[in-house]
Amino acid sequence: MPSRDTDADAVIIGSALGGLVAGAILARHGKRVVVLEHADTVGGRGGGVVHDGYWVDFGHRDGHDVGDCQVGWHHGVEAAREAGVDIALRRVTTPLRVHQLPDGRVTTGGDWSAAGLVAMAGGALALRHEDEAQVHAIVGLLTGAGPADVANAVPETIGAWLARHTASAAVRGAVLFMAAVVFHSHPEEASAGRFMQFLQRRSGGGVFVPDDEEVGGMQGLIEPWARAIRARGGEIALGWKPVEIIVDGGRVRGAVAVDRANLVREVRAPVAISTYPAWENFELIDERLFPADFVAAAHTLKTHRADVVGWQAGLRHLPSLRATGKPDDHAGWNRLVEGGERSYRGGFQLTSLLSRRAAPPGRHQLSLAVVRFFRGGSTAAQPWTAAKAAIDDAIAYLHRFYADLDTCLEWSAYRYVTAPQSMSWAWAPVVRHDLEVPGVDGLYLAASTLEAPAAVLDIGAYAGREAAHRALVRL
Repeated sequence: MPSRDTDADAVIIGSALGGLVAGAILARHGKRVVVLEHADTVGGRGGGVVHDGYWVDFGHRDGHDVGDCQVGWHHGVEAAREAGVDIALRRVTTPLRVHQLPDGRVTTGGDWSAAGLVAMAGGALALRHEDEAQVHAIVGLLTGAGPADVANAVPETIGAWLARHTASAAVRGAVLFMAAVVFHSHPEEASAGRFMQFLQRRSGGGVFVPDDEEVGGMQGLIEPWARAIRARGGEIALGWKPVEIIVDGGRVRGAVAVDRANLVREVRAPVAISTYPAWENFELIDERLFPADFVAAAHTLKTHRADVVGWQAGLRHLPSLRATGKPDDHAGWNRLVEGGERSYRGGFQLTSLLSRRAAPPGRHQLSLAVVRFFRGGSTAAQPWTAAKAAIDDAIAYLHRFYADLDTCLEWSAYRYVTAPQSMSWAWAPVVRHDLEVPGVDGLYLAASTLEAPAAVLDIGAYAGREAAHRALVRL
C-alpha cells in the first residue's frame, strides 16, 4: 500500500485566506505546497457554503479564522498580482444604511469613511451645531494620528481616550455611536488605536463584494486561490485535521494530520504556514516553545471572542419597502441600533444584489446577523433561548420594514456560528503577534490575529503574501 507521507516545500495549516494566498504565490514560484484542511471545503469560516443553490456566508462550521460580508481590498490587489490570480469584485456604492429601533427611523447614504460616519451620526442624533463641530475636531484627531500615536492608543479603550479629549457627553455619545455602527456592541471597551486605523484606512477607498462566476458570496474571495494552487501542482487535502506541527531543534520539520477514520498522514516540510488564530497553535505546538509575551497576548486575545446568531432566508423576489412600495435595491449593510444609547443590535444584507451566484437565478438571499461579544473573559455562550429572542425581535422589524416579506420567502432558517467568529479581536485593546515566532525557524502565522497594516479579511491577503515572501527567501 502506498505511504500516506508526503515531502513538500511548505505545509499550510488550514485553508483560510492567508494560507491560500501564500500557497498560490509559492506554487507560482514552483514550490510544492500541501494544504491540510479539517473541513470538506476550502475557506474556513471566511468563505461560504452552498445550501440548495444559495451560498451562505460565514463559512463551514468546522472551519477556522473569521468571516465578513464585505471586504476592504488593498493588499489583496498586490497579492493577486503576484499569484497570477483574478479576483472578481464589485464595489459597494451605497455601503451603509442605519435603522434606529424601535421607531424604525432610517438614515441612508452613509459610508464607512470618517466623513460619512460623522454625517450619519449628525443626522441620526440631531446634534447641535457646536457639538457637531466638536465631533469633527475629535474625528480629525483620530484620522490624523501618526503611527506612534496609533501604536500608543492600541491598548487604550475608546471610552478612556474620549474622556481625555472631550468633556461633552453628546460628543462622546456621537463618537461611540459611530464605533457601534461600524461593528462593536460595547464600543467604549474597544481599542482607540484600532478605531484610528479603521477610520484612516476607510478614508482611502471603498468596500467590495466578491462576484465570482462559479461560486457565490464570500466564497468568491476564496476559490480563485485554491484553483491556482491546484492548477500549479499543489495539493489541498480536505478532511485532514492537523494535530501537530513538528518542531525539532528549533526548526519546523513538517506537520501531522488525521482523517475522519483517524488515519495518520505526515507532510515533511521545512516551512509551516498556520492560518489558525494565535491561541489555537498551542494545540499543534508545545506552548512552552513560544515566547512568554506571545503566549500572554494570545490568551488575552482569546477572551475577546464573539459568536454570530442570525436568520437566513431564500427569497422568490426582492422584498418591497413599506415606505415606498418599491423593491429594495440597497446592496450594502443595514445596521440595527436600538434605544437612547443607539446600541448595536446587528444587521442584515441582501447578498444577492452584488454576488451573481449568492442565490439561484431569479432568486435572492437575505442574511440577518447578530454578533454577540463575550465580556469579562467569559467563554460561555449566551443561551440559545436568549439569542433567539433577540433574533425574533430583528425579524419582527424586517416584517415592519418590508411590506411583503412573507410572500417573498422560499425558505428561512435560524443560524448559529459558534465563537470564535467575526472580527471581535480586531477591536481588542491588545497588541497582536508578529508573522514569525522567535525560536521556531520556518513557522509563519498567517492568521487574522496578526498585527498587520490591513483591514479585516485583507489581513489574510497581507499575511499570506508576507509569509510567501519570507518562505521563498528561506527555501
